[in-house]
Amino acid sequence: MSGMSATNNGVAHPHRSFLVTCVGAYDDSGIGTGGFVCVHDGKPTVIDKIDSTGLCEADRTYYRFARGVRSIIGYHEDGIRFVLKVPEARDVHDFTLKDGQFVCVSTGTNEILWVDPLGNVKRRWQAQGSRDAWHLNCLCEVNGRLHVSAFGEFAEHRDWVGNCRGRGFILDLESGEKVVTELNGPHNPRLIGGEWVVCDSHASSLVFRRANEPQRILQLAGFTRGLAYDDHFLYVGESADRKADVPAAVSSVAVIDRTTLKLVLRFEIPFPEIYEIQIVPDDFARAMAADPEVFQLDRSGERFAQLERQVEIGWQEINSLKRRLDPLLGIEYLRGRLVQFKRRLVG
Repeated sequence: MSGMSATNNGVAHPHRSFLVTCVGAYDDSGIGTGGFVCVHDGKPTVIDKIDSTGLCEADRTYYRFARGVRSIIGYHEDGIRFVLKVPEARDVHDFTLKDGQFVCVSTGTNEILWVDPLGNVKRRWQAQGSRDAWHLNCLCEVNGRLHVSAFGEFAEHRDWVGNCRGRGFILDLESGEKVVTELNGPHNPRLIGGEWVVCDSHASSLVFRRANEPQRILQLAGFTRGLAYDDHFLYVGESADRKADVPAAVSSVAVIDRTTLKLVLRFEIPFPEIYEIQIVPDDFARAMAADPEVFQLDRSGERFAQLERQVEIGWQEINSLKRRLDPLLGIEYLRGRLVQFKRRLVG
């Protein structure tokens, strides 16, 4: 998720080319469809509307996890080069490519899977607790060792809801050591220059932790999730509040000066919730933005994904509609109208 910042006459300028994944309605959380966005020269292009989570890069191939179709998709400048179904994982939040295998955080089963290029699970690491108990989410590799962020050690599915303040941590998978603790729904841990930088999502902030020094906190404008960096800047996702009565239709990438921690600018992203940000070369972003259809999955796959995992309005929106309309409409009538609406959305 790192890169070299552009310079002009010795002055550093932020990158303006990214891939951005956006999450939507999935299981019992989220809003909207989610999707995949390419930002070129600061302008976003929607590639598709498939709920998506992790991003990684290896040998100039950029990989995305399309959660709506439970697949890893690999991209070159000329289009899609790789598709791998991961059926044994549930609600994958992040993944990386290590030693020829995809390491996937299967949040919905509270485990991490090592998957070979044929889709076979070769190894598992299982946390205690049922289903999404710890809310394992994002990976970070430090000196060859994998670390993962989690909302806390809970026993039951989604016990962390409303109960994760100060209980989040970053875990070294090999040693079992919690290298950073007392976090608030953390995502996207990065060790940058000997300092841990973490999206402290439920506090809408970035946390900076260095050994034997007081922590620094940078307050931002939304649910912080998605983090990339270069020599001079941090690029942080700011998502809309999904619990708002009327959630915003857009999110943003905040560009932060690493030295001063001052906001430099924001890029708007045309989905409510960002999951991950990946800096890409300008040529790659230019090619994707110029011909997005080349980078789209087969439309039948997208329609199936929408039927299986997504609706245009999330559960929060449905509940909000119910609260507003229950005094006027019978609940059975409303349910029928919502089902018809969802069917129209997915065709």
